[in-house]
Parts: sequence; C-alpha cells; structure tokens
Amino acid sequence: MIKKAIFTLIYIFATIGTIFAQQQAIGNWRSHLSYHNVTYTEPAGEIIYALGNNGLFSYNTDDTSIQCYEKANPLTDTEITHIAYSKEYKTLIIIYSDKNIDLLVNNRDVYNLPDYMNKDIQSKDIYHIHLAKEYAYLSTSFGLVILNLKKKEISNAYILNKKVNACSLDDNKIYAATNEGLFTGVLTDNLLDINNWKKVSDISYTYLSMYNDNLIGYINSQGIYLINKQDYSYSQLTGGYYNSMKTYADKLIATNNNSAVIFNDINNKNYFSSNEFEIAHLSYNNGVYWAGGYKDGLIGLKINESDKTFEKIMSNIIPNSPIRNLPYFIKFEGERMFVTGGGLTKQILNNKGTIMTFENNTWDYFQEDGITELTGARYRNITSIAEDPRDSKHHFASSIGEGLYEFYDKKFKKLYRLDNSPLESALPNDPYRAEYVWVNGLVYDNNQNLWMLNCTPYHQIHILDKNNKWISLHYSEIGNPPNFEHALFDRRGWLWAAATYEDRGGLFCLNHKGTLEDALDDQHKFMTKFTNQDGIILNYSIYCIAEDKDGAIWIGTNQGPLVITNPSKVFDDDFYCTQIKIPRNDGTNLADFLLANTLIKTIVIDGANRKWIGTEYEGVYLLSEDGMETIHHFTAENSPLLSNNISSIDIHPRTGEVFIGTSKGLISYQSDATEGGEQLSEDAYAYPNPVKSDYTGVITVTGLVRDTNVKITNTSGKLIYSGTSVGGQFTWNGRNLQGNKVSSGIYFVLAADKDGKQGIATKIVIIR
Repeated sequence: MIKKAIFTLIYIFATIGTIFAQQQAIGNWRSHLSYHNVTYTEPAGEIIYALGNNGLFSYNTDDTSIQCYEKANPLTDTEITHIAYSKEYKTLIIIYSDKNIDLLVNNRDVYNLPDYMNKDIQSKDIYHIHLAKEYAYLSTSFGLVILNLKKKEISNAYILNKKVNACSLDDNKIYAATNEGLFTGVLTDNLLDINNWKKVSDISYTYLSMYNDNLIGYINSQGIYLINKQDYSYSQLTGGYYNSMKTYADKLIATNNNSAVIFNDINNKNYFSSNEFEIAHLSYNNGVYWAGGYKDGLIGLKINESDKTFEKIMSNIIPNSPIRNLPYFIKFEGERMFVTGGGLTKQILNNKGTIMTFENNTWDYFQEDGITELTGARYRNITSIAEDPRDSKHHFASSIGEGLYEFYDKKFKKLYRLDNSPLESALPNDPYRAEYVWVNGLVYDNNQNLWMLNCTPYHQIHILDKNNKWISLHYSEIGNPPNFEHALFDRRGWLWAAATYEDRGGLFCLNHKGTLEDALDDQHKFMTKFTNQDGIILNYSIYCIAEDKDGAIWIGTNQGPLVITNPSKVFDDDFYCTQIKIPRNDGTNLADFLLANTLIKTIVIDGANRKWIGTEYEGVYLLSEDGMETIHHFTAENSPLLSNNISSIDIHPRTGEVFIGTSKGLISYQSDATEGGEQLSEDAYAYPNPVKSDYTGVITVTGLVRDTNVKITNTSGKLIYSGTSVGGQFTWNGRNLQGNKVSSGIYFVLAADKDGKQGIATKIVIIR
C-alpha cells in the first residue's frame, strides 16, 4: 500500500513539476551576466568559446547547446580580459581583469593559478597570449610570464623591464614586440638573463604571429608586415587599421569592425566586409568563420566568393541574459523583475538607456532603437521605473538628464521634458539646460498618482495624477540637493525621500493629508542631521531608505544604519533615531554601533522581516529582524558574489530569491525566507518533491504564513521534526529529532498559524 501511495504522489507531483521546476535550492547562487557584446571568439574543436561583456560562454556545434561559465560554476573569478585555447592540452587559458588566471581543462575541470595576481608588482597588465607546445607565453607590462600547461603552473618569468605587446616563437627563437622595438632571444639560452635578449629592430609592433613559418607583425594604424627573420627588415602585406590579428590553421586573419582581411597564404589575401553587422573579432575553424558581434552575439559565417562578403549561416547565438551588466536599480512588480542601467556617478551619466525585465527565467528589454530620433534627445541614464497599478503594460521611467519617459507594452510612447511638462532643469540658465532634467525616485501612491523627484530645481517634487494632471510641489527647507534618489510611501501614506549628497543631502518626510494641491495643511520635514537615542547629533550622508514589516524606517548612511522606530513622531521636537548597539560580550560591558563606518547603498526587507544590506565596499549583510545578529556576510572573497560594490537589491516575493546588483553585474542567492501569505491556504508546496536518494540539500516548504508553526509527521502521526517558518517558508534537513536520516515514505507537513488554526499544508515523498 505504501508503494502504491508513493507512486500516486509521484504522479501528482510530476503533473505540477513544470510549475516549480525552476525553483532554486536554498543557498544556491546563480549569475545573470550579459553575453550580448561578443568581443572575442576561440575555436576548440566542436566547441566555440566566446567572450561576451567580459563573460565566458561556449557553443557546441554538434548539439547546438550553449554553456555559460561563471564564478564558482566552475570559474574562480569574474570579468575576463583574455582567452586562448591549447588543442594539444585541451586547455583554455583564462585571464581576469585582476590578473587572476584559470585553466579550464576538458571543458570541465578548473585549475586556478593565483600566484601572478598575488605578486607585489606595480603593474601586471597582460596584453597577449601565445601558445607553443606545452607553454603559454603571457605578454605583460614588464616582460613575459610563462605558464606550463602540462604541469598547470607558472614556470618562469622573463623580466625585460619594458612593455611587451605580443610575442611569437619559431623553432629557434622567441620574438617579443615591445614599446621600445623588437627583441629576440635564442630558446636554448638562459632567457632569465636580460643580457641574452637582443634588440633587432626599432619598430614597435602591436601584434605578432607566425604564419606558415613567416613572422608577421602589425604596426598600429599602418598595416600588416612581413618581417625578414634574417635582418628584420619588413615589407607591407596590406595597409590599414586592425583591432586583432591571429593565425588559425592555414589562415591569417585580421579584423576591423565590419571588415576583415584573410590570408590563404602569404601571397593570397582577400578582403571581406559586411554592412549587416559589426565584427569585433573573427576566428576560423573547420570551414566556418566565427565572428564576435557587438550586438548579435556569436555568429557563424561563410564566404560568398562572388562578391567577397560574409554570409550568415548561424546568428544570434547568445545565452538568455541581460543586454548589459548595468543593475543600478532593481524592482519587482509581482513575478516580473525590472532592472535599469543608469546611475548618479559621473562615470555612468551617459550610460545608454537600459530597461530590462526578467520573468519566468527569461530576459527581455524595452525599446531602445529609434527613441533618440523621435525625441531629439539622447536616450540615456534610466534610473528608476514605475508600473501603472491600473495597467501592467504601462510604465514610466526616469532619466538623470532627459526627464520622464513613458512606455506601453515596452514600446516608447512619450518623453516629458522642459517643453511639454512642468519638469525643470538643474541648470536653468545653461544653453544645454534641456540635458539636465534630472528625474528619479518614481513611485505610485495608493491613489494611483505617480510621484517623482526632480533634482536641484525650485519644485523638488512633481506629481502626474491618475487623470494625467501635473502638480508641482516646493518645500523651502529642502533647498536644491542634487541627488534626490530614493522614495517610498509608508503604511500611513507618508512620503519618504532620500537626497544622497555629502554636504547637502538629507531625508525628507511629507504628510500631504490627502490634499495634493493644498500645501497649507502639509506636514513636512527635511532632516540633514539626526539625534540618536543618547542625544548625540549625527551628521551623516543618506543613501537609501526602507520600511520594515513593523513600520520602522531603516536609513542607510555612510556610517551604518539608522532606525526610526516610531516614524509617526518624526515631526515632533523630541524626535530621535536609534543606532543599534552590538554588545562585545568580552566582559567589558561595551558595545559597538552596528556596521559603523560602513557605507550602505541599499536596504531591502525580506519575508521574515530580516534586513538585506548592500554596501559600497563590504559586500552584502543579512541581519536578523532586530539587526542584532549578522546571519550572513557575503563578499567577493568568501562567496560567488561578483563584487563588494553593491548598487541595488530586491527579492522575488514568491520564491525568496535575492537579486543583487553589483558593479560587475547581477547575481542572485536563494534565501530561506519568502513573503508569508495572509492565511493558510492550499497553495503551499514542498520542493524537491519527491526527494531522491542523491539529494543532499534541505527540503523547502513554501507558501506558508509568516512565523507558521510547522510539524513533520509520518503516516502514523508520529512527530518527526518541528520548527517555525522563516517568513512564508520552512526548511527541513530530512532528519528526525534524533538527527538521523528518515527512511523512505510519505511525510505530512502540518502547519498552524498564530491563531492555532492547523491543517495539512502539503505532503513530502522521500525515496532512499
């Protein structure tokens, strides 16, 4: 009977498996990096490796599968600058921007060589990789570093005390193209001794390559040259500018944007071009040319001999991914996540307008092409987005620079700016004032009115009400803080807005009392300084705000968090904030302020009322509900986190997956907390289910009420395990109260809410 029940439940779970197939296991990480801008391709037999936005993926020409290679899965780092493949040793050499080195062997095993990264050298830049037998020669800012691919180690370094652009070898010599000219060394000599290197030419070559036993060099902006290996004279093979040059089998290929020159032998070259796409890099393998497209991903090409053009045979080979690694702002609207790619720093003020969506594990993006032509304004620096509560296809997006964009069904509809709205310029007297309409912090109130922050002008707040009428608000105490960034409405309907600037920033609170156009009855306050619970005045810079599930307002500053535990008293004279003190527990009776001296960029509240803290330099903290306990501290050093510089965080409300925007791209972590429902329902489910013998993670029950009391029993009603949900989610390690693994069978999940109402939330099948 038990077997029959098990098979019955297996059938039931199989029928709903498609709904929850993408649910991540607790503690899992996954990267969401962009691969659209392919800048380099590297054939490796049936596998073609490609660098897209400094991330690595591969395309299998046999089965057309695509594989992404990410930090910790299986790589050790992120932001790749160079790759090269050794066919003899089936090894892909991977160089990272921080000069870390990985060897990917057999497309599976990774060997990390961190020694070069860890060397105390002033400049360690790597410019080129050359392969010869079991060695990979790295051209660096000071000489050559040699990797032994057979032993998987750094074997030597030739210190030339000059920048080496590229190198190449023949049977007898090594050639080093430096910024001071061409140097050679005899391979049988002791090349560790700089005196055994000989300068043979004053010409500074950018690239070198051996082609059919000929030494070929490229001189920047001049062309490709045949170098005489006897007297080092040179003769031009072709003129022009090229951004890459490399030998592939019997071909020498150089590329330049949408054109290429291909040598079939030293005296036989052909020029090819394309008006359809730009070519960042071109390689060759088994009759197919593999192009890196700036917009079109990986492209397979063949040559049309009649008109000397490329013909696409495979195109748009791109992993499902964001179009850019620009996760400045993240926001969930139901099951759909929005990501915008703007920002407030000078380095990214001109970022191309970017609005991306992620839903059902699929990336999409809003219209970009044609907007500039329609508006006459650069489409750039999108900083926030708001979804119309009346229509999920209707969105507004803010721009630091151009004003307010309106979209419908992801298509551009209208740009609101100086000439057609009350929006104002930060530089009203500047000839280019139309380029300084700084809008940010879009948020809808409960009455379906759209609020926005207009940085630096007279009217700091504008409202586009539900009837498309504009309302402009001015508050003299605010002045003109340049970076009004974040805004939210709390449970009382009060507006909170953070102005992020060191000497003119602060926190603004507004109770408009339901009368948008009548400011006479408004309560408002702009706080540039704060008083803590000990009466100490704090002059901190404000970076973000969040309201927790108890109604407290959490403030992220450059000196850690502040908490407004009773925000209804914010307008009172005796109002103060709380700085959380963490006891040292060392017998001194002393305590330290929570995350003191830490710059907090973002705060998000999860389903268990815990606080996810994103910092500028220290990664991500997960704090307990009251902030007294650090549950996790994720950094780039101790986790797959891409960078310690965090710009944004938001959480999928149903799954609890935490999406983290970093300076190097987007990554997510499957947390153990979800938003709890209002009451126990039949929507609760467990995953994985059934639990098979090879599964080693925790079993998760989700869809519960916050702080649900959970009991696990067998079919006889015997208590196996018990605990309390974290938010709307509960985890079980598959063991009984004695710590032993439970046997195969059916297990009931009994849940009771805070009122004691109890029922069977779901069932779990375990197969050992």
